[in-house]
Parts: sequence; structure tokens; C-alpha cells
Amino acid sequence: MNEPASSPSRLPLYLVLVVGAVSLILFFLVLGLRGQVRDLRAMVLNDRANSALNAGAGAEAETLLAEVAVLAPETPALWSRRAVARMVAGQPAEAAYAAGQFLQTNPGDAGMSALLSAAQIRASEFDRAEETLTSALQISPLQRDLMQNFSELRRLQSRPDEAATIIDQYLAANPTDGFFQYKRAMADVAGNLTEDRRKEITKAIKAGDATAGIYVVGAAIDFRDEKPDAARTNLEEASRRASPQDMRTMLEDAFFAPYLQFGPAGAQGAAPVPSPAEADGAKAED
Repeated sequence: MNEPASSPSRLPLYLVLVVGAVSLILFFLVLGLRGQVRDLRAMVLNDRANSALNAGAGAEAETLLAEVAVLAPETPALWSRRAVARMVAGQPAEAAYAAGQFLQTNPGDAGMSALLSAAQIRASEFDRAEETLTSALQISPLQRDLMQNFSELRRLQSRPDEAATIIDQYLAANPTDGFFQYKRAMADVAGNLTEDRRKEITKAIKAGDATAGIYVVGAAIDFRDEKPDAARTNLEEASRRASPQDMRTMLEDAFFAPYLQFGPAGAQGAAPVPSPAEADGAKAED
């Protein structure tokens, strides 16, 4: 009895199906391996970006995070860290964009709203900063960074009395906050410094137990009174009581811009140096 004629034709078809299945499996394996390599590279770059941020290297961190965004765009908190990196790198407009992207998916985040408003203030976008702060404070009343930025915005808008009112609101709820006590005194110096307030600050400095912030305020008064040598003495005393970062934060207050300037951000041992006007005066004396 003859075998069915169709049997020989089944073997090639079976082989075709097997080869096709194996090829499909290999294809997905390759895709999986490529995905694993991509994820691993994104992880390494992410760790390097964190190290760069911790070292204050904002531009380097942003470059690394931009590559992470291409490789793994769903990396948690990617936009918030890019916002921080751009602020550290001195790119406030770009930092504001990154903060806005983060807030689109995380509305109501007080910390990122504070960073957004700080970036807008630094970019001189005062109207946008006011919108950001007003909305954020409705959700998080008396949040420390938001209140600080709001008071600074009013200072930069030449509205020192309103800046002082904002600081007073915060101090009413947090009376022992030393930094806001410093901000309150600076608001007085930038506005209408009463004689009683001047005596109070002078007395604290003469007693020798004033905080670093009070010595910085004393320096501000001396600069205002055109006594740069006395101001320098108070700044030196403040430096003995505060960390370099805290000193830099205080002296980056807008009030000191005409009197002091800093070396590059993040530079080792960065310290205030004479403003161009002071340097020209020193040359003239020589």
C-alpha cells in the first residue's frame, strides 16, 4: 500500500515554522538585551548625575540627566532634579521650565513651587513669580521657602514694608527662626531703619554674642552709612560664626549687590571680593 503523497511536503513546512519561531524568540531576546543595556546605562548616568549635583557641578549634572531623559524618560523625579541642576548651573529660565514640567504631573508640590518661583525671580520674571507664589501659598500657607521667596520678591520690587510684613507673618508662627530674624532685620535696613532698631542691632554686636546674621546686618548698616572698613570687620566676625555656604547665602541678598561680588559658584573657598567700583577705588589710591 502506497504512503500518502502529502507526507514529504509536511517536513519543510514544519522546519519553516520552527525556524520562524526561533527567529522570533531571538528577536525578542535581542530587544530585551538592548533594553537591559539601555536601562543599565541610564542607571549609571543617573548615579553620576547625583554625584555631580552633590559636588555643586550643575552643568555636568544637567548634561548627564539630559541623556538619562533620552534613555529612560520615566526615571522618577527626573524633571525636579534637572530643575535643581539648572539652577545650580546658573540657568534660571531653563530651571523654571524644568520645574514647570515636574509640576504638571505633581501639582501642589511646595518645594518645587518654591524652586520655580526662585528661578523666575532670578530670571527677573517678577509677574510670573508672583503668580506662582500666590497659588502655591494658597495650598501651603506659611511654607518657609515660599514665604522667603515672596519677601525677597517684594524687596526686589522696592516694596520693603510689604517684605517686612510677609516676614512678620512667618515669624508670628515661627518666632525662633534665626534666618527669618536676619531677613527681618535686612528688610529694616533696606527700608526705613528706625533709630531704636539700629541701637538694638548695635547693642547685640557690642555684646559680642550676636549671631552671624546680626553681624551681617551690622555690615549692611555700615555699608549703608558708607563705612566699608567697619562693614568688613563685621563680615569677618560673621564668617567665624557661620559656614561658608550660610555666609554666601546671606551675602547674596540683593542689598549687597552694589558692595560685594563672589567668585564662581561652587569654587573652593569662594568668598566675597570687592565690587568693580571698590576695585577701581583701590587702584586710584595706589
